[in-house]
Amino acid sequence: MTDLPALAAALRACAGPGIGVGVADPRGISDPLFAEETAATRKMVEKRHREFAAGRAAARAAMAELSLPPVAIPMGHDRAPVWPEGLCGSISHCAGAAVAVVAHHDTATALGIDIEDDTPLDADLWPDILTPQEVDWLMRQPEPTRGRHAKAIFSAKEAVYKAQYPLTGRMLRFHDVVIHAGSEAFSADLPDRHVTGLHRVAEGVILSCVRLA
Repeated sequence: MTDLPALAAALRACAGPGIGVGVADPRGISDPLFAEETAATRKMVEKRHREFAAGRAAARAAMAELSLPPVAIPMGHDRAPVWPEGLCGSISHCAGAAVAVVAHHDTATALGIDIEDDTPLDADLWPDILTPQEVDWLMRQPEPTRGRHAKAIFSAKEAVYKAQYPLTGRMLRFHDVVIHAGSEAFSADLPDRHVTGLHRVAEGVILSCVRLA
């Protein structure tokens, strides 16, 4: 089982001050969903239902860190979470954990979080995900590390996408985002802006977080 407190500590370091964080295990028993949330789960298979429920449990844990009461976080028509007025947030999950970050709008205008298993990204997927600039950087890294570096770039792109989407409504493709990777910090060039984020590796997963001011 994932050490949830250790994962929460890594997530907190990744998210930074003023942001509530929450974690949950989709393999365990999550808190009951609100009626507005249950409507979105009717056609979900059991695995997806558990991931969805764990994500909402993590989001409410993140809200509790900001001294906010538990409320419904419905799924919008675009499948993105609909946050209460005055808040922004992001949810992500992998096989062993669901994570969430939440902030007041006076702390951040948008947040993006991603969690991925800390395993190499299949090289067959690199052309679909990585830009030529990213591949060039990757090939200058030690060969045994390239797969995991590629997975970290993928995770960063997911976090960037989630952060920008509530503000722009833009459906970015992987090649629309160019990641400049670092050991823990990264930056990203988008068609109309430059953003920064942080990585953390803990409990067998990669965490990537983007915070837009």
